Amino acid sequence: MDWLKLKIAEAIGGKQPINKNLLLVVGGVVATAVFLINGISTGGSEQQTVNAVMPSDQPIVKPASIYVHVVGEVNSPGIYELDSGARLVDVIFAAGGFTHHADQASVNLAREVTDGEQVVVFKVGAAPQLIGSASGGSAGAAQISLNRATQSELEALPGVGPALAGRMIDWRTANGGFKKKEDLLNVSGIGDKLFAGIKNQVTL
Repeated sequence: MDWLKLKIAEAIGGKQPINKNLLLVVGGVVATAVFLINGISTGGSEQQTVNAVMPSDQPIVKPASIYVHVVGEVNSPGIYELDSGARLVDVIFAAGGFTHHADQASVNLAREVTDGEQVVVFKVGAAPQLIGSASGGSAGAAQISLNRATQSELEALPGVGPALAGRMIDWRTANGGFKKKEDLLNVSGIGDKLFAGIKNQVTL
């Protein structure tokens, strides 16, 4: 580049006339410098823009719909697709409503249903009842039948929510019922501590 500086100085000082080749060289150097500066500046801006729009965390997407199996005293038993967060009243409505023989008091229409749940609507007089103790104790000593209880009745047990009650019913269906209370330990989510807290409140 020293020769270029010398040529420019001589041309400016009048020692040498400016020719076209010299002008082309100077113009090329200036254009290259401008291009490089703009490229670095633009690249930095693009990098900042990309960094600004990249999300730090992916949003948690909840399932838009769930599937519930309803059987028993409804007009159209079957499997229904419902919006996530639907309640039992929505399930019954989708199944065409109760039949004339349905024991409507045996289900809690206000509770939220879960994906994969089975809802059983019994006939009047056929719904499982709380079974009293062998000594004919009071209602406070009543027990829930593991093999006949509905989802809502199982949820009444301490420490048992909708999801766990659903797994209890699934295990009961898949294994032909509970043969002994200790079978509860085979249900996912029931450990020794929870079993100890509910074993005296259930019966077969």
